[in-house]
Amino acid sequence: MEQFLTGDIWNTVNKYFTKRQSKLACIAYVTSDNLQLIKGDTLICDASDYEIKSGATSAKVLDIYFKKGVTILSNQDLHSKLLLTNTFLVIGSANLSNHSAKTLVESAIVTNNDILLSQAKSFCHNLIKESIPLTRMHIDRILKIEVVKRPFKPSEKSATREKVFGNRYWYVPILEMSEKAFEKVEDRIENSKQKVTAKTKFTDDDLGAIYFRKQTTFSSQAKEGDQIMMNWQLKSKTRYYVSPFVTILRIDKEDDETIFIYDNSKTDKEILFSKFLVLTKEIDLEKNLQNRRTKELSASDAKKLKDIWK
Repeated sequence: MEQFLTGDIWNTVNKYFTKRQSKLACIAYVTSDNLQLIKGDTLICDASDYEIKSGATSAKVLDIYFKKGVTILSNQDLHSKLLLTNTFLVIGSANLSNHSAKTLVESAIVTNNDILLSQAKSFCHNLIKESIPLTRMHIDRILKIEVVKRPFKPSEKSATREKVFGNRYWYVPILEMSEKAFEKVEDRIENSKQKVTAKTKFTDDDLGAIYFRKQTTFSSQAKEGDQIMMNWQLKSKTRYYVSPFVTILRIDKEDDETIFIYDNSKTDKEILFSKFLVLTKEIDLEKNLQNRRTKELSASDAKKLKDIWK
């Protein structure tokens, strides 16, 4: 599992839980119970008097979790935002709050990488030793603290926080467009590129484009963030080239037509399809790439194929 998350991080993470999965959350500031913690789970947060008084952490929410049987600890130096379970780790920017869930632009990584899980487990173990366990008496005391909340800064609705970014790998055959066909869609392609270059360091030369006149499995399912390895057929139909994986930066759709804008910085390393076939015979792939058909590739196959260009 490798996934990049945006939007309402903790609500999304709730969907990954299984019934018997123990959870250890290290989230600095807690003002909502949006994360599903139950009896036997552990929450480490900053429940210092200062943060309770400022409203950064809510004693009422801690009381809700405490009554559910969640073990709660306080660490006034904590600024971490992570969740560790038996099978996956979440690391990101989001505190446990409604403001984070509904307004702020947050991001997080979900991974089941064994090394990262092990390191996070050790981190949490050390953090627990440095933290103060909250008792019923402690929570009753902080519930009496008068809260003087700091005002939120004004914010605008973000389109980025609503996006779901892809984590898939694709092998896609591409036919180079004729000059006549390109002229019909040139303005649309340039417009799509300008939306990428407008506020980034990308230049027009850094970007490539693929145009699909009709819907295909790839054009309907691919997302920004997916990686594609393209098998190019020149318009002369005399040669085929394969380029290394590139990242989809933007997708523009209009009816059944789709334009993909991708990072073009690696496509100068393309190799002849004939050479590519020889190289792929030397590695054990799950999918046969000898025919020019669109395929979704596993992360394992993608890693082996990337090694071809090293």
